[in-house]
Amino acid sequence: MHVYRVTVELLDYVFFATTERGKVHETGAFLHNYALAYALGLGRSETYTYTCLTQEPHYVEELTPLNGILYLTPAAPLRALYRVVQWNSTGESFVLRRGQSAGYPDWGFARMLRPGSRFFFYLLVHDAARLPPAPALQGLLSGQAVRVRMGKFPAKARLQAEPAREVREGRRDFLCEAMLNWRDLEADPVVCDVVAAGRPTRLLTRARFEDELCYEARFGPDDAVALPARMRFLARMPKTKRGRRKTR
Repeated sequence: MHVYRVTVELLDYVFFATTERGKVHETGAFLHNYALAYALGLGRSETYTYTCLTQEPHYVEELTPLNGILYLTPAAPLRALYRVVQWNSTGESFVLRRGQSAGYPDWGFARMLRPGSRFFFYLLVHDAARLPPAPALQGLLSGQAVRVRMGKFPAKARLQAEPAREVREGRRDFLCEAMLNWRDLEADPVVCDVVAAGRPTRLLTRARFEDELCYEARFGPDDAVALPARMRFLARMPKTKRGRRKTR
């Protein structure tokens, strides 16, 4: 087991539609671990096409194959800087409905994360021999500073990983200071803070566990973190429209 603490520095404006209030679209003060997995090139679709007619995620098919190999947590903010921008554009439709003007614009406001914002997350490697051949991941684990793109308008970000000096596994009561994804946990915490409007899944902070397996990763004499050991992508399968849970 290897644990890395990864720092993310934004080099561009990053936008995710975390919440939408009328004409205002806001980006949350976090980076979801599913978005980070795709940014690192870990979530690859086997049915990739050049045309995407529906915006429907395939997290189960694309992320669960990583279980037993690696896992990464959502990124919590070290410094979140924002800027509000306005867009004003016209549609690209070739057909106009009756009464619709060709010059009527689509406008709104986007609250984006500014360059210079910094986040951190934890990367857990269970089986280094089976790591996917993703160049960004390989460079990150070798100690290099890598650049990836993320967000709705793919923006640049720089990642740097720090390996833990020592990792111990045990069962005890502990407080996890890292941001966690509720859907990826096999056991519920006793108490936690819920991140408001965490999409696409519920995110947790300051989660306290009792008598639970954990990894204690030590990065320095007075720098250690306890992480739940039973974390994996989609540990709680989402329900389908018929109310049944998805299976692979």
